[in-house]
Amino acid sequence: MGLTVESRFDPVHTDMAVVTLAGEVDVATAGRLRDHLAALLARGARHLVLDFSGVAFIDSSGLSVLAGIHRLLCTPDQDGDGRPPGTLALAAVNLRIREVLRTTGFTRFLPIYSTVEPAVAVHDTTSRQARS
Repeated sequence: MGLTVESRFDPVHTDMAVVTLAGEVDVATAGRLRDHLAALLARGARHLVLDFSGVAFIDSSGLSVLAGIHRLLCTPDQDGDGRPPGTLALAAVNLRIREVLRTTGFTRFLPIYSTVEPAVAVHDTTSRQARS
């Protein structure tokens, strides 16, 4: 099974993108996901919410992409522009993938929300606080 990746910028908070995934995040698809997320960052995204509702499987290649994007977003002033760090959150993660994330320690630094809506709301609040 492949991976479908679709994204949209939030109409109100233009530095936030919601990325909807469907399929498997594995060695065959992780590069495409990484490239898609990197393109969003290049277009100004500072806050990403990944909708995992359609993801059936993730392997170490997919975990590596999540770790790398988290590192890029969450390193303060990594590009010298004076902006505060960004955020990465996951939404609608199934129980099997949630257990993989917990076992590998990802849940210590990646928040997981039941659906996209609370993830957007929390990360919107976080980004507003960081700008204050």
